[in-house]
Amino acid sequence: MSWDRRVVRQVGLAQAALGFTVNSLGACLVLLAADLDSAPEELAWLSSSFGVGLLVAGVTGRWALRPGPRPALLGSALVAAAGTILLAIGASAVMAAAGALLLGLGAAGFVLVTPALLSGPDAAAGLARAYAAGSVSALFGPLAIGALAATGLSGRLALLIAVPPLLFLAADTRLRRSPAATGPDADAVSVPDAVSVSATATVASSDAVSVSSSGSGRGTGDGPLGAVERARPQVEVARVPSVWRAAGVWATIVVAVSIEFCFTIWSTTRLQATGLPAGAAAAAATTFLVGMAAGRLAAPRLIARRVPVILVGCGLAAAGTVVVALFDAPVPVTLGLALAGLGVAPFYPVTLARFVQVPGLPTARAAAYGALASGTAILAAPATLAALGAALDLRTAYLVAVLPLALVLAAATLPRRARP
Repeated sequence: MSWDRRVVRQVGLAQAALGFTVNSLGACLVLLAADLDSAPEELAWLSSSFGVGLLVAGVTGRWALRPGPRPALLGSALVAAAGTILLAIGASAVMAAAGALLLGLGAAGFVLVTPALLSGPDAAAGLARAYAAGSVSALFGPLAIGALAATGLSGRLALLIAVPPLLFLAADTRLRRSPAATGPDADAVSVPDAVSVSATATVASSDAVSVSSSGSGRGTGDGPLGAVERARPQVEVARVPSVWRAAGVWATIVVAVSIEFCFTIWSTTRLQATGLPAGAAAAAATTFLVGMAAGRLAAPRLIARRVPVILVGCGLAAAGTVVVALFDAPVPVTLGLALAGLGVAPFYPVTLARFVQVPGLPTARAAAYGALASGTAILAAPATLAALGAALDLRTAYLVAVLPLALVLAAATLPRRARP
């Protein structure tokens, strides 16, 4: 499926801004605590603003997308820009908290809108490219903040780099749509179109999604009436999605995001335990993001070649986890994080694409439930890993938490034999 260039540009800008700002929240928290002369633990809740925003998007997403994805994209860009400005220049905890919450809501809006704009048979490859832009951009957020802080200025001001692209995105979204726009770019999807897509969508393998064009409603010698009669059962199937199937695929999103954020949140702490100072540990932890970016850039080609990227990724993520847990020196742990990032990279775009492709599940509802799955994982998984780390130790916690999750994800995405 070929998407309109404006759609691709807008999704790329949204994901790049999301990656830059959200992955800067941890560094901003430390700097804000210093500016306010308070302990970082007292402001730790600010880092959960993205997860809270995703829960809100999951609950309200169906209604937010009812006019189409473009109004939601416009509002998300403006809200994220406002939140970024407040978080960058806020001189009080109240202003910073308001900024973090607005940024979390705006970023969650981008998560909601992206699968709605990139739905279709090539959703897995399209989402992988979009999230690759976010992963690459995520590398520069903490680095920009650290570089600016080293000059004596407030490192939080580096967040303002994201404001012009966000405002451009908002202005670009307001422009008149191109008549050649395809897919969900046409803000409202008619019932026959939705039925035509959802009734024929099938999962071709564990990682690649294809659409067969059966029952298109064209006559094959029976005349128009026969075509209508053949189309009628498809409408009934499309309106009643399999609840168990949808729930199972939804659960794979939760597992995928849980694995990712266990590393995203706690990799710096794991490196500090090897003897690195905080600054060096934060810099070394970006190797996980480097692995993610590389994996997502390669994922579309691998998916096109029918490579089972989820199964391969689970193997790489498990190997990286073992290295991170068993070694206690900075170099092997850093290499383990890079290997884990490479494996984790395709998890979210592929599981989300499979969920959007569940037959009979409307795109708007799938996007909302997908955001809810991400928010659930982001709020629960890092906290669970921290609790395990407190009860045992962080090295053991990685083995106890991540390895079973990788096994579950691999088992859930194994190709199943077609029923006779």
